[in-house]
Amino acid sequence: MRRINLLPPEERRRGVALPRRNVLGLLLISGATIVVIMIGVYVLYLVKLHGEESRISQLDQQISQQNQQLASLAPYKNLQSRLQAKKTIADGIYRSRFPWDQFFQGLAFVIPNSTALNSLTAKASPINVSASSGQELSPPGQITFTGVALDSYVNVADFVVRMDNLSFLSDSHLNSATLDQTTYVRPVINFEVVSNLVTKDGQNGNELPLEGTPSGASQQVPTGSQANGASGLQIRR
Repeated sequence: MRRINLLPPEERRRGVALPRRNVLGLLLISGATIVVIMIGVYVLYLVKLHGEESRISQLDQQISQQNQQLASLAPYKNLQSRLQAKKTIADGIYRSRFPWDQFFQGLAFVIPNSTALNSLTAKASPINVSASSGQELSPPGQITFTGVALDSYVNVADFVVRMDNLSFLSDSHLNSATLDQTTYVRPVINFEVVSNLVTKDGQNGNELPLEGTPSGASQQVPTGSQANGASGLQIRR
């Protein structure tokens, strides 16, 4: 069956033109939509870029602050190594020092009741920070006692023996002993005894205690009656 178009020629051309106008309108709408989308994407990336620039600026400020802190801490860069070097020296001094506190406590217990000290002069062994633990320092120190004893040379001999048995002393010997019958109400013997001061490296520990007291057995402080009235002590180190 054959189709016959009964419209006049003018109407036929108008019908053909309408679809062309619709296509052009669609193209314009599509183009505008794409432009709007591109503008939106551009604005979105612009906002993100601004945010990243702000973060970069904050990071730069933090880095600058940290660099300033590092510069202020630069003088302490080698503090640990310097402290370690000083600790080694301090430990060496502590290991090789003579324990005067323990010596006097022990001395107060061993002085015979028949004798009394007038004075003592002492000089310990030189500090040796390079000495090994347990090594006896050389040359030994020396201590000189002067005192009085009841009028019997046995009392002087007893003092010498007790000094020689004290763990901090060695080679105790009598320098002089003279009878004095005028100074006191009864005769006494003035004597002078010399001993070596024994110092062993590390005998009180190998490290300087920074807090508290050194570990070890507790020591009782002698009372006045136990100290036997040692007077006029003179110490030179």
